[in-house]
Amino acid sequence: MQKLEYNGWTNYETWNFKLWADNDEPTYKRVQSLVKDIKNNTFDESKEVQNLGSELRKLSNENAPELKTSFYSDIMMSGMCEVNYLEIAERLLEDYELEQKAKF
Repeated sequence: MQKLEYNGWTNYETWNFKLWADNDEPTYKRVQSLVKDIKNNTFDESKEVQNLGSELRKLSNENAPELKTSFYSDIMMSGMCEVNYLEIAERLLEDYELEQKAKF
């Protein structure tokens, strides 16, 4: 079964993660901190997207509630596996660059 794009993102799961990352204040602050850390501590620009994507995946997994093994936990975990963390990382890094350029 082919997944279709959702609101300009790879799929619903990716769009939903980005929605929460932008609109839940503690999550937003954490994500912005991750972006700054990656920009300041990755010496190979070609690895920034990969590094940030990995950090976003970790953040997602760390914040997942613990559920007993069930249909619902399986569905939640399968949805988390569909998130395109690299696509989100690319957009976050692009937005960061635009903000930096706008400051000067």
